[in-house]
Amino acid sequence: MRTVASANFVLVGPQERASFVREQTPPISASGAKRRSSRIAHTAPMLVTWVDSQAGTIAEETTTVSINCHGFQYFSKQRPKKNSPVTFQLVINAEDRARSAKVYLGRVAWVRKSLRLDGLYVAGIEFTVPLNIWNLDDAPEDWAAFSPTPKEDPASFLGEVDRILNSASRTSHYQLLNVESSTPRSEVKKHYYQMARRFHPDHHMDHPEWTPRLLELMENLTEAYETLSDDETKEEYDALLAQTVENIPSDARKLAQGYLEKAQECIVERNIAGSILWLHHAIEAEPNSSSHRAMLGRCLSTIPEYCREAVEQFEMAIDLDPRNLAAHLDYGELLESLKVPWRARFHYLRALEIDPNHKGARERLNRLGAGMPRTSSKSSLLGRLTGRR
Repeated sequence: MRTVASANFVLVGPQERASFVREQTPPISASGAKRRSSRIAHTAPMLVTWVDSQAGTIAEETTTVSINCHGFQYFSKQRPKKNSPVTFQLVINAEDRARSAKVYLGRVAWVRKSLRLDGLYVAGIEFTVPLNIWNLDDAPEDWAAFSPTPKEDPASFLGEVDRILNSASRTSHYQLLNVESSTPRSEVKKHYYQMARRFHPDHHMDHPEWTPRLLELMENLTEAYETLSDDETKEEYDALLAQTVENIPSDARKLAQGYLEKAQECIVERNIAGSILWLHHAIEAEPNSSSHRAMLGRCLSTIPEYCREAVEQFEMAIDLDPRNLAAHLDYGELLESLKVPWRARFHYLRALEIDPNHKGARERLNRLGAGMPRTSSKSSLLGRLTGRR
């Protein structure tokens, strides 16, 4: 079912609308870091789409009441459920609804009855990633920080994506976000959003073939940000990081780092044979590194003749660190290609135990289909300690 609702806002004049926005907008400090971008009263034609409680698609042709780089507010004849995912478009030509701008993703941050207009609701939409999509000539100065980054050369951009992806399993969350342990939480958030604006798939919808790699990259960035932005998880991560570093001799770490850099260069150049050689050297220097073995398993899995060794490396990586999320996901993908989906399913379930909100693991489980044999996602105590059932 598809319901289209058009909202008529001629009853709301500019003065009333501006007054409404001022009441809803908290004052912004003249100094210090701003947590949100400046909100202004502005009308822009929109097409907002969401799914109601009966699984029916609601598409509202409406206009915004206020906007900023984090979202917008609009009047609705419907009442979307809080936290519901939405898609929205800026309509380019009101006479031809088919000619609309690209689709953006967001969520319903809040919704309430209008205090002034009977039968209408006020809904606040929050963008998935803060971005200046409005293209206004007189935009507030702080919006410049949220403007889209200039288009990059595709080859160099994908090379950077591959470089970060290949280093994600062996670098710390701090290195991934380019921050230090002492970096304030606000700066960690700033670095994360800067990278999200550059690498989020929503900003590269003209290249759908990039989406899988960009989604994987954003999963790594989000995991790092969520870990470092919470005091409790950051403390646990720092303790684990310190313990890992203490157990590795400094000379071996330095030697292995050099080998890994050479392996990474080979991967960017699509020289898989060379990367395998250097990763073997890195493992000789640090034989107890789960991330090194998972990375080697990923490279080996691209060559059919080496699949058996890839399985061995993934098994050892998971034995060394049962909570190596990337190892479970990559190993599951290899097992699917080897036509043993029931084993792949186990590793995707383990990935969800490690991160219950991991979108990729859940999608892969759904891809395996409902015909898979039902097994409990719970494992024994011994299984949780060793990474096996």
